[in-house]
Amino acid sequence: MMPGHGQRESARSTPAPPAAPAAAADVFAAAACVVGRNATAGDALLMTPPFSAAERAQAVRLLADMRRCTHGGAIVSQVPVIRAAFAEAAVELGFPTPPAARTPPLDAAPLVRPTEGDPAFLAQLLPMYQLADCATPRRPDLARAVLATDPESQAEAEAVTALNPVFIACVPAGTQLRIDHRIMRRLFAERLYRWSAVQRDGPASPWATAPAAAAH
Repeated sequence: MMPGHGQRESARSTPAPPAAPAAAADVFAAAACVVGRNATAGDALLMTPPFSAAERAQAVRLLADMRRCTHGGAIVSQVPVIRAAFAEAAVELGFPTPPAARTPPLDAAPLVRPTEGDPAFLAQLLPMYQLADCATPRRPDLARAVLATDPESQAEAEAVTALNPVFIACVPAGTQLRIDHRIMRRLFAERLYRWSAVQRDGPASPWATAPAAAAH
């Protein structure tokens, strides 16, 4: 065997290590770049059920847009992070000033619930969707305060905790609340975007609550 031959063979047969996930700040910046060019770029993603094949397909499509927008290399991230980044970018760029609530009140359609995944996980997750749907239109100012904090920080946890009185009003008396502030931030971003768009655009918004059927 020639010297070094085995080493060359080993180098050729060793697979390249997987790319490291991008920092959350980089994902958010790339999403903001895309939304800055197209305000509704993330809407198709936000309309999909979480943890579904449709959500993954939309996230992959947006990853390519994010790379082109930032003129960078491939971005590696988890789908929930990409979804949250586009929701927050849509709020921050589309609604830098909070819109006034409509009179008479007009709410946005509820968040799309996940239907795929471990039943035990969904049982823990779905009550947080209910809380976000209920609390956001009641106190959009406090929902925005959550988004103003750094992700996964103590300030974020405290901003979510400030909504506890609203959460309590949203559930039956005596209900035990189990809240993950990281997940609540994502849900607040998405729900706040829906609510804000409806206050601006009215019943014509694709996010508006469907009108009740006329009584016969």
